[in-house]
Amino acid sequence: MCISLVNKSTVSFYIETLGCPRNDSDSEAIINFLKCANLKQVNSPEEASHIIINGCAFIEKAVSESIDRILILSKRNPKSTLLVVGCLAERYKKDLKKSLPEVDLLVGTGSIDKIEVAIRENKSILSVNKGFIGKNIYKEHHTTPHHYRYIKVQEGCNYECSFCIIPKLKGELHSKPLGDIEEEIRNLPKEVREIILVGQDTSSWGQDIYGKPSLDYLLNEISPLFPHWIRILYLHPLTISESLLRTIASQSNLLNYLDIPLQHISSRVLNSMKREYDKKFIEKLLSKIQNIDNFTLRTSFIVGFPEETEEDFNELYDFVRDSKFDRVGLFTYSHEEGTDAYSLKELNKEITRRRFKRLFTLIQQKMTKSNKEIVGKKIKVLIDGMEGDEYHGRTMSDAPDIDQIIWIRGNRNTKVGDLCTVKITDSLESELMGELL
Repeated sequence: MCISLVNKSTVSFYIETLGCPRNDSDSEAIINFLKCANLKQVNSPEEASHIIINGCAFIEKAVSESIDRILILSKRNPKSTLLVVGCLAERYKKDLKKSLPEVDLLVGTGSIDKIEVAIRENKSILSVNKGFIGKNIYKEHHTTPHHYRYIKVQEGCNYECSFCIIPKLKGELHSKPLGDIEEEIRNLPKEVREIILVGQDTSSWGQDIYGKPSLDYLLNEISPLFPHWIRILYLHPLTISESLLRTIASQSNLLNYLDIPLQHISSRVLNSMKREYDKKFIEKLLSKIQNIDNFTLRTSFIVGFPEETEEDFNELYDFVRDSKFDRVGLFTYSHEEGTDAYSLKELNKEITRRRFKRLFTLIQQKMTKSNKEIVGKKIKVLIDGMEGDEYHGRTMSDAPDIDQIIWIRGNRNTKVGDLCTVKITDSLESELMGELL
């Protein structure tokens, strides 16, 4: 239900989203709130009375990118009112407006549903370390292409990883009720062909409602509501149960795609990261996964964590070399003020750079080899778009923006959102080429 509090035709907004898919979900909610309040969404900052930047503050690089966009957009329309919302506003709520006079208003992570009030009353509204988890019916208002949607099922995190600032911005884990998630899915347009469940710790969904992680229950309930692809991102290793794995494996529309950030393999480094598991736990988890089904396995690692020795890094390198990961994300450690690891002495940046380059080269080599083995095979591809005379799309094993794409030649009658059979004709390091059949 929309309750209009602003009724001025001169009030318009332009929104730009940076960071993770959770921010995409929040931006879609913001669009919905503001359109319900009779604010007009425009396609360029020059047209807007209000510019909204949903920025990221997870690591230094993301903060720098957000600040760059603030400066660029404020120059493009210096007369507009500029709002910074989400993690960036929450993390730097004491200093952001002082450091950047271009910023007029701040709206915190837990106050997104009050953004219309912030605009109407021209005041900042900040939360107390809490993320937004409200029901988000965005049938028409979306930041993604029309054929897929992110659905945020939970926010916050009960873990205290020493390198991560997010729990201090979004608080403890809180799950979106099942009924709200079901309503969001029922209200999706018919052209949506993939939904992607996201959260800070998706596999812990339901812990605060049912007393235990219950993502398997959620999946069993929503699977009949949506006949197309259902993908899950951000599974914590400690909450991946056998029941969850068997649930995913048993439902044809639940993609056999596991996104499990392991962060490292050295037990010593994992202990310093406060990950609450060790190398033996990871080995047992991977064995359990392999024994249940043929899952696509995606993970991510951090190199250059404080106190990471050459021996620790070599252990990680050997582990990646010998393991059968299908997709690997690699990051250098970011020394973030406010985290427990900030008190530790940083490694020499040249050492970190060298380690990153060495491991990244290995990952590239493994990906190139894996892609060559797919040449000649026929696979299902979801068409994401078209550039020039070629389509591009993804397989079940590839999430938007983070995994590889396939460039496809063929029938001009094919539409974005179609699920097609493609014969792979060639391969590159992180891309495939194919033809429509």
